[in-house]
Amino acid sequence: MIEDPHGMAEGAAQPRRRLLLAGAAGALAAGLPQAPLHAQPRSDRPLLFRGATLVTMEDAEGGVRRGDLLVREGRIAAIADRIDANEAEVVAAEGDILIPGLINSHIHLGQAIIRGLSADHTLGQYFQTVVGRYSPKLSAEDLAASDHLGALEQIAAGVTTIFDWSREVLTPAHADAAVDAMRRAGIRAFLGYAIPGAAQGGEAVKADIRRLLAGPLAARDGRVRLALGLRGPDSSPPEETLADFALAQELGLLHQFHVGTWLYPGRRPRGVAALAASRLLTARSILVHANELDEDEYRMVADAGAGIVVTPEVEMLMGHGQPATGRVLRGGGRPGLGVDVVTGTGGDMFTQMRMALAAQRLADNLLARQRREPLAAVSLTTRQVLAAATIDAARLLGIEAEVGSLRAGKRADLVLLKGGGPATTPLHDPVGAVVMQAHPGMVDTVLIDGEPIRRDGRFLGRDIAKAAGDLQRQAESLMRR
Repeated sequence: MIEDPHGMAEGAAQPRRRLLLAGAAGALAAGLPQAPLHAQPRSDRPLLFRGATLVTMEDAEGGVRRGDLLVREGRIAAIADRIDANEAEVVAAEGDILIPGLINSHIHLGQAIIRGLSADHTLGQYFQTVVGRYSPKLSAEDLAASDHLGALEQIAAGVTTIFDWSREVLTPAHADAAVDAMRRAGIRAFLGYAIPGAAQGGEAVKADIRRLLAGPLAARDGRVRLALGLRGPDSSPPEETLADFALAQELGLLHQFHVGTWLYPGRRPRGVAALAASRLLTARSILVHANELDEDEYRMVADAGAGIVVTPEVEMLMGHGQPATGRVLRGGGRPGLGVDVVTGTGGDMFTQMRMALAAQRLADNLLARQRREPLAAVSLTTRQVLAAATIDAARLLGIEAEVGSLRAGKRADLVLLKGGGPATTPLHDPVGAVVMQAHPGMVDTVLIDGEPIRRDGRFLGRDIAKAAGDLQRQAESLMRR
């Protein structure tokens, strides 16, 4: 969602009942002594997945095959019909589906602490309640608990990489808390440090960004990396838009901005065309939503090497407009997918894949009905949607050489989905099954950088029960404030 509080008065927020978060997946308490990242000692012993259905995403057909996959020293060491590795721990995966880790290309992780608060909100009410009232009140401890919960929720649902557009990073202490929370969870993450306007402390934020680049996030290839959340042309004056993009280019950082939704109060027609004309769109630029650009602007984005993230569930629920998936593809781009906000939507990428597919097919079928011509073929396939949540998302984030598909030499970010149940029997089309039938309850094993973070449907080295209680207490404290 756009990060634009203009005109939204705090007092306009509707009173809400107390959050019920006791059943949350969990978040560790901030401010208390924490376990190290690898609380459970990990072994360097290779891991061999035997006899799995492999959805590699390595070719136009989806790269589906049956065979073995060997993980060694954090990477995919080999894929073959049969691998003999006597030193490896063998995971019997016959009947199971092995996929690349899912990539959530846009989420506001800090809002997990107010999960469900916007379930019945319009976009305007979301601005009033979340943007105007709660987000500015989050303490560093709140953000640490929320980010940890959000990251664990993503991992539990098969997500191994996220882009966290964080408005809630309000101070250097908040930034450090967010980085620590994601590192403890073990997720691969881009922390999208949101840059507000000069009047709201933008210069101080820019100074803190440089601090992070010089210290805690100096490694550009670490599991947690720094990125920027820009306001963009629909949410900032032209001169500030130019300054923000100039900073992103100077620092060489991946950056996202919300754009192209008709409800945005500051929307500037053809703002994307203006960015392209000024050569401000690059391969590190990612547009979020982009529901109602002019058709040639989608081509401009693709020509610049920039990307677009579609968040179909929230866009349909809150009135952003028709999800742009089909228009992005027609313009020569390859969209990514994101959850956006768990204040008003679900948190898993399986739902987003189905939402994107249903939205596009509804649009196609309505057009066919209008023309009185039966639809000859679908314009969006299950393979394209799965790509938007894996390899195309990796391209969007500039990490396709590392993750996004199953290929020897890539980082071992992968997910084993338990097969053999009612949802996947018989398994005629593995890609279709992942998109149309799979759900978080099927996530059996999750590896990130070869580290087993979940095995047999359970977290390793993370005390989820304690984390849930800690987050509950932080949420209750926030509600009192």
